Amino acid sequence: MPEVKIDRLEIDEKISLSVYNNKIAINIDGLHKLAFVNYTEDLLEIIKNARFRVPNNTEAINKYKYPYSNKYKKYLHQIVFDYYFGEDVRKKLYELGYIIEHLDNDGFNCDISNLFILKDIKNTYKGWHFDKESKIALPILALKIYHIMENRTFQITIVFNQTFINSKNKTLDTIRLLYDYNYEIVLQDAEQILESIVKTGHINFERWKSLYRFNDIELTYASQIELSEEEKKQEYGTLIYREGKAYILLGQSENSIGLMNSIPYKANWNLK
Repeated sequence: MPEVKIDRLEIDEKISLSVYNNKIAINIDGLHKLAFVNYTEDLLEIIKNARFRVPNNTEAINKYKYPYSNKYKKYLHQIVFDYYFGEDVRKKLYELGYIIEHLDNDGFNCDISNLFILKDIKNTYKGWHFDKESKIALPILALKIYHIMENRTFQITIVFNQTFINSKNKTLDTIRLLYDYNYEIVLQDAEQILESIVKTGHINFERWKSLYRFNDIELTYASQIELSEEEKKQEYGTLIYREGKAYILLGQSENSIGLMNSIPYKANWNLK
């Protein structure tokens, strides 16, 4: 999609919106983080009229885990889900024991790529195991799952905080895996992939083809970029630009600085 940029919109004295790079950012007075949804013209109009609940004291701020609309009597993730799938569908799924899950566990990230349904009991298991293991694995890798609404697929994206070098002396930067529209299978594979890399410290892509259920795989390798002395002083997570392309500084210490491409998932990646 082409980049969309809209100047800041003051909804009232407590709420403001801005749109940039196909995301709607929602700023609620008193909170220390922004809420996000993906941009469409219709969804922007819905969000503009939502009248989100504003916390009135410190205790309320600490309990504010999910933005809530006073007008629609819904949480933000419900608004987005209903926009794409319909309120009747959501309510029926609730009756069947499903919940809307934030794939990255951030209740403020309500981009449709971060929302999908999962049985409540499986969501509980995910929280007790996969989510905890993902945090433990961060010194080695970061794994994220994306729901791609445009073509009804899922993607697993893996980026590395430790160096993985192949037989041709190329440093692995990113792994992207394309999946059918089945979140439970994606979640099962993601858990096994995470555990395998962390436990063994090795990646065998030939074995992956028989062990896991992805439809396609894309590997990218780290660019051979020399950091300037000034860039080496920057904090991890800082964006570095080369020829108009953004990279993120990675590393656990000053001795393990690396770069990763900042693009989170591959757009328009269709099943074969």
